[in-house]
Amino acid sequence: MLWTKDGKLKAEEYLTGLGSVPVKRAAKLTVNASPEPVTKGKTLTVTGKATRADWVRHKYTGYADKLAKLQFRKAGTSAYTTVKTVRANAAGDLRTTVKAATDGYWRWTFGEASTTGGATAAGDYVDVR
Repeated sequence: MLWTKDGKLKAEEYLTGLGSVPVKRAAKLTVNASPEPVTKGKTLTVTGKATRADWVRHKYTGYADKLAKLQFRKAGTSAYTTVKTVRANAAGDLRTTVKAATDGYWRWTFGEASTTGGATAAGDYVDVR
């Protein structure tokens, strides 16, 4: 019943028998590959940050120790392939290096966990010369 005996709306109502609904924190990922452009065969540094909603602070904070996959998609194609997996530091920062071979897009991604949803960064295009 949503109404009190005197016709006023109740402030709270607890429903039973409906089961439970899992609620997960939202997550975000960023990516930056540099330098841009890069010479073929030279080292490319790919960085990013894994964050998730902090319900106490009301903002996104670093997702410490999270494993993220670094993925690459060659220009002109549609499929990403995983290049390596990197663990975020205590602040949620991700960093690794790769050899530049061809033009394309770099991104970080990770799947959902029991308390947090998954996230995928938008691809960062790198011109290889």
